[in-house]
Amino acid sequence: MHCPECGTKASPGAATCGGCGFSLATLASAQKGAATARTMVGVSLSDLAKGPDASMAVDPDAPTLVKPGSNRPAKPVVPPPPENRTIVGMPAPAKAEGSRPTPAQAPAQTLLGVAVPNAASPNAAPAVKAPPPAEGTLLGVARPGIAPMRASEPNAEGEPLGREREMPHELGATIMPEAMERYRGGNPRPSSRDKLARKRLVLPPMQPRGGGEVVRERARKNRKRALPVIITAGLLVVFAVVFTLLYSSPPPLTASVKATPEGREAVEIECKSCPDGTKVQIGAVSADVKKNTALVTLPAPLALGENRLKVSIDRPGSGRDESVGVSVHVSYRLRPDLTGLANEKPSVHVAVEAVGGTEITIDGKPAAVKDGPAVHVIDVAADCTGPADEPATLKRRVPYVVKTEGGTREEGAVDVAVGIVPLHIDAPGPRVIVDGETFVLAGRTMKGAEVLAAGKPIQVSADGSFAQRMSVSSVGSTNIEVRAKAPGMAPRIVPIAVRRVEKLAAAAQEFMADKPLGFAAFASAQASDVGKAAVVSGEIVDARTQNHQTIFLLDVPAKEGCPKGQGPCRVRLVHGFPNPAKAGDVITAYGQIGKPFSAPGSSVVPEIQVAFTMPGERR
Repeated sequence: MHCPECGTKASPGAATCGGCGFSLATLASAQKGAATARTMVGVSLSDLAKGPDASMAVDPDAPTLVKPGSNRPAKPVVPPPPENRTIVGMPAPAKAEGSRPTPAQAPAQTLLGVAVPNAASPNAAPAVKAPPPAEGTLLGVARPGIAPMRASEPNAEGEPLGREREMPHELGATIMPEAMERYRGGNPRPSSRDKLARKRLVLPPMQPRGGGEVVRERARKNRKRALPVIITAGLLVVFAVVFTLLYSSPPPLTASVKATPEGREAVEIECKSCPDGTKVQIGAVSADVKKNTALVTLPAPLALGENRLKVSIDRPGSGRDESVGVSVHVSYRLRPDLTGLANEKPSVHVAVEAVGGTEITIDGKPAAVKDGPAVHVIDVAADCTGPADEPATLKRRVPYVVKTEGGTREEGAVDVAVGIVPLHIDAPGPRVIVDGETFVLAGRTMKGAEVLAAGKPIQVSADGSFAQRMSVSSVGSTNIEVRAKAPGMAPRIVPIAVRRVEKLAAAAQEFMADKPLGFAAFASAQASDVGKAAVVSGEIVDARTQNHQTIFLLDVPAKEGCPKGQGPCRVRLVHGFPNPAKAGDVITAYGQIGKPFSAPGSSVVPEIQVAFTMPGERR
């Protein structure tokens, strides 16, 4: 037994439901008066055994109709003759050809395998066939209470057939008294199953035709709503980018283009966070940071315009290493060019390049950069001429003024600094007069330098010294240029004047015609008097030969201008030629004033660069 209120299965003989407390006592008494046997549609088989009315015969194949308010079956409605159908596995009744079987001949049929007693009377009249049911059947059997009938015929209680009711049913269960009472029009307490049965299924409203237009209209409205959001998001992104560019932290380093003293292009790196000893590298070249600055010499000049460089920073110790990209803009370039130092007349060039619309004035002269790069030439021959025992530095500062296309004016200077190769000439001296066909060219320079005499190279030893015998083919004056050069340095040029004569006596007379300075004059000579002609006579105190030259220490008498009472007056003579004179001989030297000679532990002695000597006193 199941509780009609909540459907909970109750134990046999229980007075109340264990699930909801419904009283099962009345239900048990009601069940005693109900049909003892159950059919598929809840009709008692005993009522069927009593048989139909005398005026109607029951067709065993016709479905059973349940009359509301009664346990007896209603008048059977005979359906059209079936065509050998089987209800749940039962064979169809035998049918004679041209006739249908009688109820006595038809075998008993069952619903769901239950045998139904034969309730038809053998003398019953033929059954009236009903039209086909309007609704479907369950396993081929008409549903009780919903078989269609003519609307003109009332039912057993006199109600029109048009007012149809749907009898509550439960497959395979006996109709309970509460259900029958509800069917008759009573108002019993509804059960939970009836509550569930009364719930309506609400379907979504049908979309009218043209629903695609509605969808598109909704999409258009959604796009309109999304447009302000997209614009706002874009503005936020732009603001973030601008904020990052304008208010970001300063870059870790800055870079600018500079020129090295050798005339090469370099990038000056300034790094505030780099301690001394930090190594910065651009490509394959690097430099060390000193006082937050490093100058990295580039192997090739940068291009005009914007240049993007990658700088690698290697801090000493456990300092942070990083690679930083820097941008170097080159709108113009003034670059020293040292290739002109190799010319016969040494010069320094300043190459001038600029983008269109830029005007450049260098060293007060306009540079024509409209048709391409221009070159400004600086003559430095005077800085490179003359003997020098030690290397020197050639320095030039070239001012310039730049006016860009936008009207910006910039002023600056190109600094040029380059070393000069040293060159010292021991023989024959700056001026030499010979009556023979040859003389010796001897001197010294720095290691690795090259020496040329009259444009022809001469052999230089590993220590930089050289000696070469030169020939004078004819009588007359010959100027010889001796040049020492080395890579990356300015050359050193020493000119030598060589004159060949037939007799030295005639050369002495010509020399005296130029009124050279005597001892009294050059003894107090200044640095500005170096190179002037001079003549002196005296006795040789000391004589020695070194580096293809002869050096005499001459004692000058009073008649040659030595002041009386001041002791001996001495002069140092340097003759770049082998001289046979010896100590005690009296000679006259013709030459030019040289730099004063200072020997350790002695006073300063005037020096004469001798061109030639004559034995005896001056006449």
